Amino acid sequence: MAFERLEGFLTQNTVLERGLVIAPVIVAANTLNNALALGISFTVITLLTLLIASFVPKHLSYTIRVILYVITACIIFIPTAKVMNHLFTESIFKVGIFLPLLVTNSLIVTKSETRFLRKPRLMMLLDVFCHVIGFFMVIVLVGVIREILGNGTLMGNAINMPIHFAVLMLPFGGFITVGFLSALLQRIHLYLQQPVKQKKRHWATEIKEGEK
Repeated sequence: MAFERLEGFLTQNTVLERGLVIAPVIVAANTLNNALALGISFTVITLLTLLIASFVPKHLSYTIRVILYVITACIIFIPTAKVMNHLFTESIFKVGIFLPLLVTNSLIVTKSETRFLRKPRLMMLLDVFCHVIGFFMVIVLVGVIREILGNGTLMGNAINMPIHFAVLMLPFGGFITVGFLSALLQRIHLYLQQPVKQKKRHWATEIKEGEK
């Protein structure tokens, strides 16, 4: 039961499992700096917006509530963007429109009413935290993989790579990277769903094969 409360981090990952907020990952997260700028902004905007949204009166109409959530996200975006511009000046220019678009991300606009705000506040915050951290980990991993393999650098510093795959720096490369990570997540998910006895049998088989 405790593991299920953390499902947003892995088994219901925002990007790899649900396919939500995927555009900034495949288009703009082609370096670690870009990924950090987007990931930190997403985390701050989404967490604070949904925390404030939990205090919005439920008797207001659905449309009014969602509008208030987006307005709140826009207000939070202003200081967040200023801080990100100070920390990642070059990256803010490169990620372009994908940074301000985070104020209308799916967790705020749709999942707020259909999932998060239906729970008690503390449970909601834990669920939201797992989802945003899951997104953060994915976008950073994608940024690292694409920058190292596609450009031979990490945070702008050259890495001695024998070969580069420049296609990974393009949106197509983002699709490929996310696709492989999604497949890996599905494999982990299937493994976690196996009965304990079946896992033990699998481990025993691997040990016997190793002894041979």
